[in-house]
Amino acid sequence: MKNILLAALAAIILLPGCVKDDQYEGPAVIEQITFNPTSPMANQAITVTCKISDLNGVTGAVLKYKVNSGQQTSVTMTEGNNRVYSALIPGQVDNADIKVTIEADNEKGFKAVSEEKSIKVAPPVLVYVNECDPNAKAMELYNAMTTSVDLSGWKIRKDGSVEAKDNWTIPSGVTIAAKGYLVITQDPNGVTGFTFGMSATKGFSYTLFDANNATRDFLDNLTNKITAGASPNTIGRATDGAAQIVLFSVGSMGASNATGTR
Repeated sequence: MKNILLAALAAIILLPGCVKDDQYEGPAVIEQITFNPTSPMANQAITVTCKISDLNGVTGAVLKYKVNSGQQTSVTMTEGNNRVYSALIPGQVDNADIKVTIEADNEKGFKAVSEEKSIKVAPPVLVYVNECDPNAKAMELYNAMTTSVDLSGWKIRKDGSVEAKDNWTIPSGVTIAAKGYLVITQDPNGVTGFTFGMSATKGFSYTLFDANNATRDFLDNLTNKITAGASPNTIGRATDGAAQIVLFSVGSMGASNATGTR
């Protein structure tokens, strides 16, 4: 009888341990899903990270994302320290809505699926190549936004050329005020201004790229070429940010194009 009681007591003592082990047989726990940056610009890649916990061992994790109404894309996640996994979503267009889920498999064959998370790409940054003065070799940028814009690392390209001499990067620390104007003049050394030319007789085009190489504006004076002629003539948009390119007999560099004379 004593042996029976001891066996029964041992079974009772061991039972909670067995029950406890059974409770942990299931899918992994996916938590702490984060995005970097949290407010991406167009063409800016997004790093997605999460923490995946599983006593049975994770055999793989996959990031699944969908942009707007497009097809779902899968990216294998990479394991880092402390059970943190990460994957990269390539840069997307302005205003893109991105929906994200994460799946994780473990050694017991269970699949965990996270709750859906979303992130939105920022709306367009409205900065324009607004007016050009070929005689002064000067270009005016206009910021149509209600907030200032940091132009550090933005680029201006002449005539669609990829040659270094036809591309200029705006230096770090240069900003343009909300609803403001910034006049940039030619600098052969490329320190304070662009190095390329600006013809009063041959026409020109300028493409403006942001720091992530997204196209922000394109001023085309090649397709329907307007020659500027002599100073004080300038070439620019009919009104600030407008599509129509016109000749001003008296320009308004650094001020609203509405104040120019046509």
